[in-house]
Parts: sequence; structure tokens; C-alpha cells
Amino acid sequence: MYNKEGLLPALGFRLSLVVGALALLLALPWEKHIDTHFHWDRSPVPNTGEQDTASFTRSVLHINSHGTPLEAWLYLPKHTTSPPPVLVMGHGMGAQKDIGLFMYAEKFVEAGTAVLAFDYRGFGGSGGLPRHWVSPKRHIQDWHAVVDHVQATGLGGQVDGSRIALWGVSYAGGHVLVTAATFGSNISAVIANEPYVSPAAVLSTTGVRGVGRTLRLLAVGISDELRRLLGHVGLTLPPIYLSLVAPITDPKALALLPLQESEMKLRSVHAPPKRQGGWQNKVLARVVLEALGYNPSRHFSKITAPIFFRVASLDHLCPPSVVLNAVRKSGWPEQQYVIQERNVTHLEAHSTGVREGDIKPVIAFLRQHLGLGEGDAGAAAAGQGAEEAAEVQFPSS
Repeated sequence: MYNKEGLLPALGFRLSLVVGALALLLALPWEKHIDTHFHWDRSPVPNTGEQDTASFTRSVLHINSHGTPLEAWLYLPKHTTSPPPVLVMGHGMGAQKDIGLFMYAEKFVEAGTAVLAFDYRGFGGSGGLPRHWVSPKRHIQDWHAVVDHVQATGLGGQVDGSRIALWGVSYAGGHVLVTAATFGSNISAVIANEPYVSPAAVLSTTGVRGVGRTLRLLAVGISDELRRLLGHVGLTLPPIYLSLVAPITDPKALALLPLQESEMKLRSVHAPPKRQGGWQNKVLARVVLEALGYNPSRHFSKITAPIFFRVASLDHLCPPSVVLNAVRKSGWPEQQYVIQERNVTHLEAHSTGVREGDIKPVIAFLRQHLGLGEGDAGAAAAGQGAEEAAEVQFPSS
């Protein structure tokens, strides 16, 4: 027999504790390193439109993803006699195509392949609110929408939709692996640069960040997710943003990605002063929770395409040990993948990866697995490709 008179006050007390805890999480009165505002600047930005050079053209396309237009740059090589294969590119966590992707796109299109570089929903030239919503689920949906569109339309016959390669860096290095697993033999090749492959990488940043800041991150993430859920029942609260990057050496800074001082100096080197959509160094905090369950390595067994992995030995965000361990456990035959390791940090790898000695093996890999030939590029580029393929041999797919 229980005492109703004693039970009700006890339940009331516990409920008040829960409500109080939720109120504190929603308000986060102790946290000074977050904000709830983001201005979506849709004004034109120089050097983000069409281009026409001696070796390629660049046009602006829009592709539908779940009712939202994704903006993409389509690079097409000149002097081709047939529709070229296409390399689909997406950037990493919190980044967009006008932050360095053009450097790589120009190298690849000059090698003879078309390139389609796109922005996720809520980033850059793409539509979607709230802005800067980093979400593995949503990003994968965007990748699928783009690949589906390329396969179905060949972009109006401008590219060969049966020869598709995927290129991603950091978080998108994981996205391309998941996408390749979904599309199977319809993907000809994958390039995963400094890829995020499992939550083990999150643990590595926890060690750098420390327990205290990690708990603060979780609290901010929970608060933002609670606000999102309350919106479903008609209670609208502004989302919570936290910094995308901050220096490791700042003990008070709260950011998703702690960077070394050398990386902080590099992060905006290849970006124009003004970026599409009014890019800011912040993302929705809810990603902290979703990221804990994102594990691209679970999909490895379904990937049939050859893969080029690039890792950085000084990378503390996506440590090479995590990538190599996931590759070892994948069960892939050795002829299915190639690993390039460089003695640089995470951001240094992206910033310097277009240097001739580093990009050359990647282009050779693409030439082999996309079947690039004289019909896909000018005579000079085709001759150069033959030399590269002779110097850098990769297993056949």
C-alpha cells in the first residue's frame, strides 16, 4: 500500500527539478560563447558566378533537394569531343564551395573531367533556413539529390552520367563514403580527403578540448535541440549557434573544432573577403548530438568503388590512426584503395593539397578509374595524363 499524500509532493518536486533543469538548458545563463542570430546575406558576391577561360567554363546551376535549391558550380573542360565524366564535390563541416573548392575544381577540369561543386542546404548560395545547419543526415540527403540528378539528366547531356566520381574533405570525406555505399556500382571512384570515418575522431578532439569544455558543448547542443523540438509544438525560440573553430590555446573558447595556431592563420587564406550567404564562423549547436551517432565506417562493406584516401599525419581532428584502423576492418581487398599520407595538419592538408606533387597522384587515379582519354581533354592535357598514369599506377576497379 502506498501513501498518495506522500507520493504527489515527491512527484511534484521531481517534476519541478526536471522543469528547472530544462529551463536552465534552454537559457544557458552561464554560457557567454554562444549567440542566437545569423544574418543571411543574399547580396551578390564577386567571383562566384560564371567563368570562361581558355581551358574551361563555369556555370551556376540549381538542384532540388527536399524542396530546397542547392547552388552548384559546373566546370566543363573545353576541346572535348564527347560528354566528359563528372566529379561531384562537397566541402567539409561548416564550409562551402567558395572556401577553397575552386582550387581543386580548376585542377580537375583542366585534367579533362567535368566538376560539379555544390553547397549544402543552409550554406553559401543554396537556400534553406535556419542557416549553417550542419547535419550528417541532411548533408547525405543533399549528396543523394545531386548524384540522382546527375545520373538522371546528365546535366542536359553536358556530362556522362554513367561515369561519376565523388570528392569530399573532412566531414564530407565521410559523406562521400556513405554515398558511394548507397549508389554502389554507379559510382566509378571516390576521393576521401582527411575523412571523418567514425565517432572515434570525436574522442580525439575530446582529449584536446578537455572534459569541462566537452560538457559545455553537450549542454549547448541539448539546448539547441530542445529549441528545435519545441518548434514542432508551436513554441518558437531562436536556434543557438556556437563557433565552428577556435584556437586550442584559448582556454575559454567554446568551438566545435579546436584548431592549432598555424591552422587558425590558414583557415581564411583561400577565401574571398566576402563569402556567399554571409558566411560566419558559427554553426547550429544541435550537431553536437547528431555527430555522436554518425559512423560512416558502418557502410564500408557496401562500397564497391575504388577509393583514394588522403590522410594527414599531424591531424588531430580526423586522425590517420582512426582512418587506417577503419580501413583495416573494412574487409576491402588491398587493390580497392590507395592511401596517401602527408606530414601536415588537417587544414594544412586542404590548403596545400593542390600542389603539383600532391595533386598529381589524385589526377592519375581519376584518369584511370573514370576512363579519361583523348576525347575527354585537349591533346596537351591528354598527353600529360598518359605520363602521369605511367608514373603512378593504381589497381584497376
